[in-house]
Amino acid sequence: MTPSDRAAALAALSNGREVYGRLDQIRGPEDAAADILELWVASEAAMRAMLGGSTLAGQALVRELRQRGELNLEQANTLASFWDARSRSEDVAYKPTLTDVGFARSGYNELGRVVADATARPSTTNATTGGTPVSTFAPGGPTASTPRASDATPVATGAASAAVQSIAAPAVGARRRGIQILIGVVVVVLIIGAAIAAYIIHERSKFDGDMTNAISLMTTGRTEAARQAFGQLVTDYPDKAAPHVFLSRLARTDTPPDMSTARQELITAIRIEPTYEPAQREMGIYQLASRNPSLALNFLIRAVRMSPNDSAAQGYLGCALMNLNRAPEAQKFLARAGNGTWSSCTAPLSPGPVAH
Repeated sequence: MTPSDRAAALAALSNGREVYGRLDQIRGPEDAAADILELWVASEAAMRAMLGGSTLAGQALVRELRQRGELNLEQANTLASFWDARSRSEDVAYKPTLTDVGFARSGYNELGRVVADATARPSTTNATTGGTPVSTFAPGGPTASTPRASDATPVATGAASAAVQSIAAPAVGARRRGIQILIGVVVVVLIIGAAIAAYIIHERSKFDGDMTNAISLMTTGRTEAARQAFGQLVTDYPDKAAPHVFLSRLARTDTPPDMSTARQELITAIRIEPTYEPAQREMGIYQLASRNPSLALNFLIRAVRMSPNDSAAQGYLGCALMNLNRAPEAQKFLARAGNGTWSSCTAPLSPGPVAH
């Protein structure tokens, strides 16, 4: 990569700094997708500049830089993950996740380090001649001006020692520079890791707070306000199952119950987080309310295995067994669960409110 190529690459990367900064903000999935696409455009322009101009794009461009030695394997993999996130974001039906945002930020950062690191590489050419370093070794055998080994003197020994030191000094300097660069890379990685961790903690804290507010609206009877709050959570956090579970519960407890919406919300919740126990439990309760105790049994058994201390899951599992005329087994789970909305289930459940 020539100095002019580096300058062009840095200029292209600078066009993405504003977009990179926006990825730190909490925005909707459509905005995140647009930012990921725009950040890739700046990064791709920089990679083409590193090659002195190219018509390649996407994975082919990353492979070409790898083959030319401009990228190591880890850097190429990071940029490949960035490309994958960009490809997913191009689909209008896809909602980018925090992982996609992380891939985009990591790829842009890694490319910036590659270009910046290239500007610090020492030249291997001779400073005086501008060409290949000139060797001080005279080819051929001994001449009249070349002392033989038997003619060596202490002065010659001192000159040889000085020559060894002059050769060793640049090697030591190169090692030091390598260590400094490595330390710099580690510091940058730690900073990025801390920033991502802080972002995740912030997002989790905000999600928990918004969920608490929405549940409060639901439990105090402000149903429509709760429905809107959970709907906004679905938009803001497309990778979370909890808002879908509560939307399902609201639909199931409506007057009259909207069982179709309740079922669809639970299907979405289980697809997003298959190991989220409340979604499995709620699907079991939904199936009981829909007069399907056999299906309910499967989901409730799964919920109890995921969370053995969930008394609601155990109680409704007892109800499912009771509806299947398996009273002895049902009593065991009902006894473990204690009293609750599941206690009066000697007959099949009708759609109605349940405990949170």
